[in-house]
Amino acid sequence: MPDTPLGLYLPLFLVALGGATLLSAGHYFLLARHKSLGSEARLPRQLVLLLLTVSTLVAVIVVSPLPESTRNQVLGLLGLVLSGVIALSAAPFVTNFMATVMLRVTKPFNVGDFIRVGEMYGKVSERGLFDTEIQTENRELIAIPNGTFINQPVTVVRSSGVIISATVSLGYELGYSQVEPLMLKAAEDAGLSDPYIHIVALQDFSVSYKVCGLLADVQSALTARSELNRQLLDKLHDAGFEIASPTITRHITQSAETTIIPETSEPDASNERVKAEEIVFDKATETGRLSQERAGLKEQIRELSESKSGDKQRKQDLLASLKAVEQQLKALADEP
Repeated sequence: MPDTPLGLYLPLFLVALGGATLLSAGHYFLLARHKSLGSEARLPRQLVLLLLTVSTLVAVIVVSPLPESTRNQVLGLLGLVLSGVIALSAAPFVTNFMATVMLRVTKPFNVGDFIRVGEMYGKVSERGLFDTEIQTENRELIAIPNGTFINQPVTVVRSSGVIISATVSLGYELGYSQVEPLMLKAAEDAGLSDPYIHIVALQDFSVSYKVCGLLADVQSALTARSELNRQLLDKLHDAGFEIASPTITRHITQSAETTIIPETSEPDASNERVKAEEIVFDKATETGRLSQERAGLKEQIRELSESKSGDKQRKQDLLASLKAVEQQLKALADEP
């Protein structure tokens, strides 16, 4: 029997069949039954399947009816390929994984926070095992390797508020006492609290003023910057003050009495402005909201589980809501 073709190929057939069955069962129980899992939770399961695949391949080679020398060469080639792949990917893999561990311990930012790393600025929309996704002001999604956060300083906008500022240049003929009340009023009308003024530069033809104020709602920072600039234009132009930003020089064809001030017009009250944050940070905002909702549902389920007189129907409703939220999070995570 061992010398017959059937006897030679029977171990190979049994091992291949067993390996295929094991891989199919592993795929079903680890991934197929848990389609709502996010990318971060799926990765360990995918690594287990990869390990099972390599082990099955090695077992097939070992029991194959090849000459011993050929079998050793095939196994050596497979080991060489795997060693090369691991050597090439180990450095960034380990760096990003250890950076992820450090970020989980230190928790410098969360989903929904505005951060700046290097020249990239945006709102955190997803945190993975090896990278962090942010959504920029142009509505783009950028995946930043987690190793970047340990190699470069990270700026995080505080949830308690952010300073919004704008800089304008005004002529030397305008005194500070004339300018300050108008700029402070512009900051207040833009929705900023505790405004203040700095003189940042005495330039050749103008003085640069910087007005700052605290914005409590950090989610609307993009709109607040634009609103502050608009209020500055309105207040200074209505007072007859010429804005010389960055620099206005006088030519022979223009007298010193000529000013560059547009004609004022009444704003259209029916024209509602669209908040830019609702468009450019849609995924990050929705992810942050769903993450908070998921955490709240888990806390309610935990409290009901610990309570002896817990409402079973209430718990089932909460579990259904939690499942729906996790499916929405998965859909957002899979969105390109």
